[in-house]
Amino acid sequence: MLLKRITIISILGLALALQGAQDKPGSRPAAAASPVDTVVQLVKGGTSEGLIIKMLQKQNKPANLTPADMLTLQKNGVSENIILVMMDPLSTPTAATPVPAVASVTPVRAEPAPAGLGTACPLPADVAAAPGVRKRRVAVEAFDYSAVKTQVTATFNNDVNIGQGIRAMLTNKMGQSKAAVLVEREKLGKLKDEQTLGTTSSSDQGKKAKSGKLVGADAILFGDITIFGRDDIAKKNGAAEALCKFGRWGCAAAGIVRSKKTDKAVVAITLRLVDAETGEIIETAEARGESVRKSTDWGAIAGTWRGAAATTSSMTSSNFEETIIGEATMDAVTKIAAFLNEKVPELAAKSRGVEGRVANFNGCTLYVSVGGNDGVQVGDRFEIHRIVNPVIDPQTKEVLDQETVKVGEFVASTVHDKVAFGQYGGEPLSQADLKDKGYTARLVAK
Repeated sequence: MLLKRITIISILGLALALQGAQDKPGSRPAAAASPVDTVVQLVKGGTSEGLIIKMLQKQNKPANLTPADMLTLQKNGVSENIILVMMDPLSTPTAATPVPAVASVTPVRAEPAPAGLGTACPLPADVAAAPGVRKRRVAVEAFDYSAVKTQVTATFNNDVNIGQGIRAMLTNKMGQSKAAVLVEREKLGKLKDEQTLGTTSSSDQGKKAKSGKLVGADAILFGDITIFGRDDIAKKNGAAEALCKFGRWGCAAAGIVRSKKTDKAVVAITLRLVDAETGEIIETAEARGESVRKSTDWGAIAGTWRGAAATTSSMTSSNFEETIIGEATMDAVTKIAAFLNEKVPELAAKSRGVEGRVANFNGCTLYVSVGGNDGVQVGDRFEIHRIVNPVIDPQTKEVLDQETVKVGEFVASTVHDKVAFGQYGGEPLSQADLKDKGYTARLVAK
């Protein structure tokens, strides 16, 4: 017993010494123990679960555990309570139970056991919802540039789809917005196509789904580009005008007049913000962008960004923004972003279905492929379904829907932009099923 206590104290002293070395300014330990290694040493040394948890909570430093880290912890006998507190020191673990020391590491199976988790997990408890307002999702159509297509071709010596290019610029501009997440309508599916989905287990039986729920958006932004070109200010003098009208040197005089013309780039876009469910227009506006610089040579408006170099994808590059027309385009995009940041927070959040796939699981911790960008918040509860069979169109072979069976529930406790994870409860999951047809996660409507 005395030897065991000495071992525990030595390990704790080592962990605290390493922690102190990391916190000391200018200190650079040669090989500081990772949180995973430290916890494994404590468990193998016979330290109780409760004592390890208190140490982790006192340090209050969440560990960014990878799936490989969690497998290492689990193989070495580290309890689920300790793992949860490592990821979130403020979490409240269940009643602690002693964890026996592990004499040796059990080798990983070449093929995972069909039962997956081995035993069923208890249904997850509710988690307090995250503070703050959920970001609104705005589906953005590529702006219509048919009215200025001739000017676009003349400017770039190429038919560039500036409607898609400006949308890409706007998406980049709104990347840090706290009010909205922009998504392309094409990636969500066209409304008309979505209305014809089958009514199997993943659809509302006997109900016509609202378009806002179908596209996963609160509103849709449409835009028409009405001006994409130059704003001419002709600087003429009386003598030149007289020569142009009456003199035999009229053409030369006209040339003089043209050479004194100053060009400023202008881009104008009319906007319509539409309710995704009702189709009603919420707000209209015009975003007019102008370049600060001017030029007497219209060919310089687009600079070297012409011909083969002028493409939709490169409109987000610094080369385009450095041109005079790019300067005007960015000014218009900045005004569209200001319009959205002002109007979007006023929108009522639509009730919609959020559905993703189970990406991975470890113990009773589950990872799903949807996150903050999809509207997921801390505390959201999902139903977990095992995919049984896809519903396939016999002629086109298109997957129309999925036949599924509910196996459990999941509550999101940590949410990032593209992923969420937390506690799972229900039937044992299988790695074989995960790799085969997979599992879906469906948000439970509140």
